[in-house]
Amino acid sequence: MDRMEVQRDVRGAIAMAYELSRHEHVQHKEHVARALGELKDELARIEAKLGGERVGEVSADGLPSVLRHVQGLVDDAGTVVGDQIKALLRSVERIAGDITASRPGPPS
Repeated sequence: MDRMEVQRDVRGAIAMAYELSRHEHVQHKEHVARALGELKDELARIEAKLGGERVGEVSADGLPSVLRHVQGLVDDAGTVVGDQIKALLRSVERIAGDITASRPGPPS
């Protein structure tokens, strides 16, 4: 997958995380909203590097702990929103794999 496709997918995940976070905020589920906000922020850091001069520094290393945190709160979001969060998490896991696969390996 090329950088532009990854960047497009990251932007989509940012938008989804934002919308789900806002929804959970309105529902007074602040702990879920904060976790989704943390995911959005981590994705925004990745997107900023993908779209700039620091593309060589792009890493998904910060995502696993954020994903685990959000995953632990899925049940608190309820069935419908929980399913949307699960879909978001699957998408972000795929994005993380794409980022990891596209990084150059250590010099031999």
